[in-house]
Amino acid sequence: MGFGSVLKNGFTRRRFMKGALLGAGVAATGSAWAAQEIAQAMATGKKASDVRGYGVEPGRVNIGSNENPLGASPRAVAAIAENLHKINRYDFGVDLPVRLNKAHGVPGVEDFEFNFGDMRAFMRFRELNRVMVTPGSGPILQALAVIAANNGGECIEAVPGYGSVARGFQSFQMMGKDVSVVRVPTTADFVHDIEAMKAAITPTTSLIVVTNPNNPTGTIVPYDQLVSLVDAAPEQAIVLIDEAYIHFVRDPNYQDAVKLALERDNVVVARTFSKIYGLAGMRIGYAIGSQRMMDMLMAHMGFFGGGLSTLGMHAATAALDDDEFVDRTLTVVNDGKDYLSAAFDRLGLAYTPSHGNYMIVDVGRDSRRMSGELFRRGVMVRSGSGYRTREIDLLGNHLRVTIGKPDELEVFVNELEDILGGSSQG
Repeated sequence: MGFGSVLKNGFTRRRFMKGALLGAGVAATGSAWAAQEIAQAMATGKKASDVRGYGVEPGRVNIGSNENPLGASPRAVAAIAENLHKINRYDFGVDLPVRLNKAHGVPGVEDFEFNFGDMRAFMRFRELNRVMVTPGSGPILQALAVIAANNGGECIEAVPGYGSVARGFQSFQMMGKDVSVVRVPTTADFVHDIEAMKAAITPTTSLIVVTNPNNPTGTIVPYDQLVSLVDAAPEQAIVLIDEAYIHFVRDPNYQDAVKLALERDNVVVARTFSKIYGLAGMRIGYAIGSQRMMDMLMAHMGFFGGGLSTLGMHAATAALDDDEFVDRTLTVVNDGKDYLSAAFDRLGLAYTPSHGNYMIVDVGRDSRRMSGELFRRGVMVRSGSGYRTREIDLLGNHLRVTIGKPDELEVFVNELEDILGGSSQG
């Protein structure tokens, strides 16, 4: 039914919201894995046609894009429903940056109340603000690549790794800019080799990237090593720490890099609402950094809200309070990683323990062909060969598997075992 038909047929705002909230509740319910369900998982023989993931067409298991398997935060969905009829109005998006400053303990904002009509309040917030909100975290990475490559320079990024900033620098190379890219191989355990990255630094280094937890390997860099990397960076170099998956780190004592970004003048932390809050389709991200870094980003991206939509702003603000959904997501993701670990052990496959909502597994053969065969069977995963350079391909035999719902992972393991010929050890 089109929106015009909705209005013509008297589909009221009350009815719409009731349906939206009901859908949000269903999408967030995601049953926890009981021990008995895990033990019986391999006995059912489920196929992709037997399951339906949230936001996926029937008959397809999409566990290739690191999305939230439980759908979106119900509070975010409710906020979208509440504000859907306001999209004819401009929203300059100040509430979310203020909330994020407070959530990350930025000094001076504890009791700050923004008055958009008061220019003094605007200028005061600009002095205090350490957050730039953007339509996804991707624009932050792109903007920093532009800033760092503007006068020439060098980008250092790990391989295998997300590689987005390195690709940005390479596009400047294609345009004739005097820039270069250094991809530093990870250790044998697929952890950022911080000492090797430090050794790669030169006086022309302008941007250093650490994705932490790393995508696609799920490994993390200890805080003290991040500090040592920042200490080794030239004064003009920006250090970007991409924490898209930081919420999934299983070590309760792990220290994120926000404190480092607030204390150092050349460090930026990037975050996203796409993963833990299930808002990938809304495209909501943000950067945390010093006033110098915020001024740089604002010069390239505009106002504090960075172009985020009205609905995205309300959705993200509401999601920040959805602790119940976050806890449910972490339970499903952690249980899912434990389930896959047990399955890979049974199949005799090497894998890397992960602090993300995904895992990599060595399937012992060309992962492109393996992912293609799984796709034909209705299961979408990511080939590790997508994280290579011309010279370095450390994951050519690896698959990256997003943690899905229990039945989605069950289908994946069933199909994987069938492709491998039913061979198992133990």
